[in-house]
Amino acid sequence: MVKKELSSVDLRVLVRELRERLVGAKVDKAYQLGEKELFLRFYGRGAVDLVAAPNFLCITKYRRPAPKTPTSFAMQLRKRLKGEAVTDVSQHGFDRIVKLTLENHILMFEVFSKGNVLLTDKNMRILGLLEWQKWKDRMLGVGKEYAYPPSQTNPFEVDEKTFHDIMGASDRGVAGILATKFGLGGHFAEVVCRKAGADAKRPYSDADKAALWSAFSEFLGEVDGTVDPHLSEDNVTPFGGEGIGFPSFNDAVDEYFAGKENVRVEAEGEKASREKRQKILDILAKQEEALVRAEKDSDEERLIGDLLYERMDEISRAAARAKEGRKEGLSDEGILKSLTDFGFVRGVRGHVIVLDM
Repeated sequence: MVKKELSSVDLRVLVRELRERLVGAKVDKAYQLGEKELFLRFYGRGAVDLVAAPNFLCITKYRRPAPKTPTSFAMQLRKRLKGEAVTDVSQHGFDRIVKLTLENHILMFEVFSKGNVLLTDKNMRILGLLEWQKWKDRMLGVGKEYAYPPSQTNPFEVDEKTFHDIMGASDRGVAGILATKFGLGGHFAEVVCRKAGADAKRPYSDADKAALWSAFSEFLGEVDGTVDPHLSEDNVTPFGGEGIGFPSFNDAVDEYFAGKENVRVEAEGEKASREKRQKILDILAKQEEALVRAEKDSDEERLIGDLLYERMDEISRAAARAKEGRKEGLSDEGILKSLTDFGFVRGVRGHVIVLDM
C-alpha cells in the first residue's frame, strides 16, 4: 500500500529532528502555497525552510516560487512572527499534532484529516488559521481558545496490564488493534506482529500474549532510539526497510512528500509553459498570415496604381467622352458602346466607369 500521510510514530521521530534544527532559528518569511500548504523560512541557524501540508511537514530543500499575492494568513504570520525565535518543537501526546513554540506565539500543525495550521498567542487563543473548521467536539476559529481533539491512547504511557486489556477488548485482528487503538498505523502494526511471530489478521485471543507485549515494548524502544531512515517508491520509514537510505528521517520525508510535490508542480509548470508557448506561436502564425495577405494586397494595389498612372491620359479621355454621352441622353449601354475603342472599359454604371487594367 502506498503511504499517503505521516503516522504518529513518524511524527514522534520527526519532531526530535525538527527540534534539533529549529530551536534558536528565527522566522523570516511565510508563504501559503495553494489552499492548504504553508511554507516558512527561518534564519539564525542558516537558511532553513519548513513546509507543512495536510499529510506531512518537514524541513525541505525544495524551494517553490512564492505566489505573487500573499494570502491574508501569510501576511498575518509575517507581521506577527517576523524575527521571533523558536523555543521548542513538540508532539501533542501521540497525536498527529505538532506544536511549534516561539517567543510570543505558538503555531499548531494538525497533520491529519483535512489538515490545518493555526497561530495562537501564549494562552492558546487563536489569532489566525489556514481554515475555519467545525468538528463534532470542537470549533476552530479566530478568537476561540484552541482545543485539542480527543486524544488517542499514548503507547508510551501504557503498562503491560493496560496493553492486554485494550487488546482483549477488541475482536479485530491483532494488527488492526495495534494500528487503531495505539496509533501505530498499518505499517508499524505489522512490524510488531512480525517481531512477535503473530498472524496480523488473527484475533488477539490466538496470539502469544507475552511475545506480543515483548515485541510491542521492543518496538517502542526503537522509536526513541537510533533511526535508520529508508525511502522506497511507495513508503518512507525511520526504521530500515527497502529502498534508499538517508542520513535523517526528515530528509527521507522531504524527498518522499515534498520531492514528489515538487515534481508535480514542475510538470504542471512545464505544461503551462508549453501551452503558453503554443498560444504565442499560434498568434505569431496568424500575424504572419495577416502580414503576407497585407503585403499581397499592397503589391496588387501598387500595381493598379502604377497602371492607372501610366494610362491616366486615356482614362481621362474616356471619362470625358462618357460625360458627353450622358449629356446627350445616352444609356449606360450606349455610353459603353461609344467607349469600345479604348479597350479597357468593361462597363458603365451611372457615373461609374468599370475598368479592366
